[in-house]
Amino acid sequence: MSLWGGLTLQRAVAASRVNQADVAYEHLSRAREMAARVGEGRNDYNTEFGPANVALHEVAVAVEVGDAGHALRVGAAVDASTLSAERRARLAIDLARAHAQRRQVDEAVAQILEAEAITPEQIRNHRIVRQLASDLLSMQDPASTELRELADRVGA
Repeated sequence: MSLWGGLTLQRAVAASRVNQADVAYEHLSRAREMAARVGEGRNDYNTEFGPANVALHEVAVAVEVGDAGHALRVGAAVDASTLSAERRARLAIDLARAHAQRRQVDEAVAQILEAEAITPEQIRNHRIVRQLASDLLSMQDPASTELRELADRVGA
């Protein structure tokens, strides 16, 4: 069930990347049903599949299709404390992207800094973070010290 659920989440992300929001949300709905059956706290085959992971993917899908408000609401409600550092950092990156879509630069920077505190090596070499930092620099004039220092660290 965990493998099937993990693959269903990947289908949701893939659909969102080709702007098929309805299809993506259908996959998320199926994954949510599977996650409820699997329950919390499982990590079968290192999938980390469960309700929290489904919520993380829902945030990612919402950001990808440009629904920042939905991403932020879901992200605020999810308890990702039981998930791996990589997954928690990815949630923070996606929340930063949602804040950037709303031109909330300080909130976006705070989320990236949170991700960096969790997994600095993942953040400093991440293509999306580099692009996001560059985008944030263009939104804030003059850029805050935190943003300039972050941009330097990620090579933006």
